Amino acid sequence: MTLSKLKRKARFQLSNNGANLAILYLVFLAFYILLFFFLRLNGVELSLIINGPIVLGFAIYFLGIARLEKEPRSKKEKEEKRKEKVKKGIFNLFGMEIKLGKKLNINLDTAHNPYRVSMKYVFFGFKYFINSAALYIWTAFLTLLFTFFLIVPGIIKMIDLSMSFFILADNPRMDIRKVVDLSKKMMKSHRKDFFILLLSFIGWILFSIATLSLGFIITIPYIATTCALFYDELKKESIKNGVIAEDEIETKRLWEYN
Repeated sequence: MTLSKLKRKARFQLSNNGANLAILYLVFLAFYILLFFFLRLNGVELSLIINGPIVLGFAIYFLGIARLEKEPRSKKEKEEKRKEKVKKGIFNLFGMEIKLGKKLNINLDTAHNPYRVSMKYVFFGFKYFINSAALYIWTAFLTLLFTFFLIVPGIIKMIDLSMSFFILADNPRMDIRKVVDLSKKMMKSHRKDFFILLLSFIGWILFSIATLSLGFIITIPYIATTCALFYDELKKESIKNGVIAEDEIETKRLWEYN
């Protein structure tokens, strides 16, 4: 799958999840403001410990979105569906279903929408606290170590380790040394592809900065879902080409975390 197709599919997969993403962004923005501005001295040390479970939780969540089995509809079908909803007084705004009538009804319920991933999965990273915290500290150390010598080796190391948390999301009890090793093996021949993919989001990042970070409500999920799709494609290709063995890595579904 080409990078442009990955990004197009990411946008498709993200539909119906806008409300959850906006809420999550605001919650974690408030959390990190509290962490860094009120805790001050202990903020950095504490973030090194809790960032691991948070990053793992988001990896689980965005893999869930990337793996939703959604049927693409034609433009005609979409328009017919939209007109049908308008007649009933139903509108969608950022994934929220709003029904107009004598009473304004806003539906944020995820249980009845098969294309919306529950926010609870973001917090599942804390179920694997030790492994995720250890992986975060280890990958951060390796990246900083290589960056200390030269910027380019640091970037290469960051790309080599970029699939680590997706691998851990699928295999939450795997030894972190194995996780890092698998990530390096999978990325070895795809560093350039992933680097180009990240560069393609520069416009979105600049837009987000220009909107005083509000644009990150869209940009962060867009990047994360595209990376999750990249990981799934990379994993299939790596198994097919014998880079990694099929029994070395699993594909975990959301219901398996419950």
